[in-house]
This record gives sequence, structure tokens and C-alpha cells, in this order.
Amino acid sequence: MKHSFSYMTLFFYTFFCISCHQHLTPQGATGSNLEVKDQNGIPQLLGKTTRGKLRQAPYGDWFNKNYDAYPIDSVTVRQLHASLAGKRLMVFMGTWCGDSRREVPRFLKILDCCGIDSASIDIVTVSNADSLYKQSPGHEEKGRDIFRVPDFIVLDQGKEMGRIVESPVTSLEKDLLSITSGTAYTPHYQGGALLAGVFRREKIRQVKKHLPQLTERLRPLVSFTGELSSYARVLRAAGQPEKADIVQDLNARLFPAGR
Repeated sequence: MKHSFSYMTLFFYTFFCISCHQHLTPQGATGSNLEVKDQNGIPQLLGKTTRGKLRQAPYGDWFNKNYDAYPIDSVTVRQLHASLAGKRLMVFMGTWCGDSRREVPRFLKILDCCGIDSASIDIVTVSNADSLYKQSPGHEEKGRDIFRVPDFIVLDQGKEMGRIVESPVTSLEKDLLSITSGTAYTPHYQGGALLAGVFRREKIRQVKKHLPQLTERLRPLVSFTGELSSYARVLRAAGQPEKADIVQDLNARLFPAGR
């Protein structure tokens, strides 16, 4: 009976991964450090992972290079050492994503220089498959408004203090110091953040009634069409097609020529 259950579970999970155009490798059996291959046969990690896994081939090719090459801002790091104490850090990334490959090794090097224990850092890798876009198998991204990666979230006693989205505004060190010291800080991609807040507060029918006003609120915040089209893709993959349609509608209003 126990063997029958295991085989059935393995069958359905394998079918699920194949349907998403990804292939599960043997390392995926434990549910952490899950390794899959995309439709081109390129390996990527999904779900919670570790620094050790990122240092191994094939990920180590870019992780170790970008970690070693990054010149630390030692002056700011000395200030960060105290302000990061007791905080929890969440890192959402894609091993397939160029921005993640560049920024995550740098971010972890800064935390190392600040003496942050790895137990205080959660690293979650997400998918780029259409049906699982920006999702992890454990759905750690749920409720976190992850629509760009990397996304570095600073938590204090479980409450979000702030986040760096995709790339720093000034530098990783200075942005982190602004967040942890309570200085006003605004990350990139405020259009998506605004819409995420609207969707949390208002019912869909209310949002639809105010699309012209919402378009004008978004206009100074969104500089290119890819910002909202990416957010719509995330919503659709998460099973929220009505919200995705609204975002696409707003994008068309902002960029009627598809710029």
C-alpha cells in the first residue's frame, strides 16, 4: 500500500512538471534544492535553496564570479552591521534571470560582511515557465507581491520594513541602510506595487469602474510596457485572470502604441 501511494504520487508530480515544459531531475525528490530543466534543457532551481547549492555547478559559474568581483562599500557596511541585527531577509530569485545572477551574489556578500547568520536568510528560487511564472513549488511568494526578481525583502518580527526590487536605487548597501534605518525609501516598479495594493483593498468591480482614474495614477510611475505586462503574466499564472485582464487593459491605456 505504501509503495502504491509513492508510485502514484511520483506519477502525478512527474506529469505536472512535464505539462509545464520542464523535466524533473533526481535531485528534486526532497522538495528543497529542486532542480528542473526548461524546454531547452537548461537546468534551474525551484523552491527554497541554499548558498551551497548556488555555489555548485552550473550555478557557481555566475554566482562565484559575481560574489568575488563585487567591491564592498565598507563604510556603509559598518553601519549596516548594527541595523541588520535581528532582521530576517527573504530573497526571491530566478537562476534563469540575469538580474538575479548579478545582484543575489552581491547581496549575499554584503550580508556575509555584516556577519548575518545564514539561518536568518531565506532564499527562494522561482520558475519562468508560463503556467508557474514567478512561483515556487512551496508558494513562498504567495501574498508577497513578487512580480520582478530578484526581490530582497527585509522583515522585522515578521513585518516587512521594505524591499529592493530587481536592482538597487543607489546601491545595495545604501538601499539596505535606508530600509533598516527607517529612512524614506522607494524601490523600482512602483506601478506594480500600486496595483497590488489596489487589488488588496478593492473588489474587482470597483477597480473596473475607476480605470481612467487609475490610469492617470499609474502614468508617472510606469515608464515602459514591460512592467505591467510582466505583472499581468504573474497574475494569470497565479489563477487570477480577471486581475490580469485589468492590468493588460491599463497597460494598453498607458501605451496605446505598445511602446
